Amino acid sequence: MQTFDRVLDWLVKASAVLAALILAVMTVVISVEVVLRSFFNATLEFADEYSGYMVLAICALGVPYCREKNALLTVDFLIERLRPALRAQVIFAYGLISLGFCILLDFYVTRLWLQSIERKMVAATLTATPLWLPQMLLPFGITLLCLVVARKLFRPDGAEAAPLAGDVSKE
Repeated sequence: MQTFDRVLDWLVKASAVLAALILAVMTVVISVEVVLRSFFNATLEFADEYSGYMVLAICALGVPYCREKNALLTVDFLIERLRPALRAQVIFAYGLISLGFCILLDFYVTRLWLQSIERKMVAATLTATPLWLPQMLLPFGITLLCLVVARKLFRPDGAEAAPLAGDVSKE
């Protein structure tokens, strides 16, 4: 189990770092586009399309880290007022529902990705980007999210020890 935890921790951190790098690249691409349009009356034909793909990648890669750090949206002000035993039950039920939703979402995004490969779907843009390329991070990110949710569900941080919503800005 320790090996699984180490590998999962590494994957979660690596995906978060990759999401941050993609955010930096997206910032540069958009900035270059703004400068080109403003001063040279030119454009990067791919900037809008690829910025959208990068937002998708940032979300897919960043959500597992956010869940790991308890930084996703929860109704903390209600849950933290519950008795510890009831709080643990509510957190477990929330985790179970979350895991079910994540597994269902993972099934459908994987199906979407495989259909895009099978049908050789491309974007209706000048670049004609094969859609499976930006979509491939969805199954990876959601599968990683499923693993994080399952680990938190069956080995919680400790309902009274861990804060419900973590402050990831200090990491």
